[in-house]
Amino acid sequence: MSNNRIVWDGLAELKAALRALPSELTGESTHIVTGAANGAAAQVKANYARVSGDLVDGVDVVEANSQFTSGAIVRSKSKHAWIYENGTQVRHTSSGANRGSMPPAGPGKAFVPVVIHKRRQMYDSLKALLVRKGLLVTGDAR
Repeated sequence: MSNNRIVWDGLAELKAALRALPSELTGESTHIVTGAANGAAAQVKANYARVSGDLVDGVDVVEANSQFTSGAIVRSKSKHAWIYENGTQVRHTSSGANRGSMPPAGPGKAFVPVVIHKRRQMYDSLKALLVRKGLLVTGDAR
């Protein structure tokens, strides 16, 4: 039998820290994810033209969090959202009356670019969280 012996000081503390890591990350990441989603929703609402209020009132955030995950969905429930975002072609009634066209939302006014921008910021914040917790993060989400 060998006289070699390994002594590891702090093993119990390391195990406890590893057990606590998922819940710590979930709590902080939920704050980041929810903040990004609410920020995107607020910006979209501010960008939308307020005519009837349908577009603005249709934007909301649905959170989907659990013990180990963080999630949020920014959505628009307005029936007019697609038309506002994408515009329409020239329209005519059955009798031939011209109803014109609607141009797509202008730069900086559309839903999708706002959400993409906020999601990129969220990814950067989540990466910074992991680095702060001592994890090695490689690559980029872009």
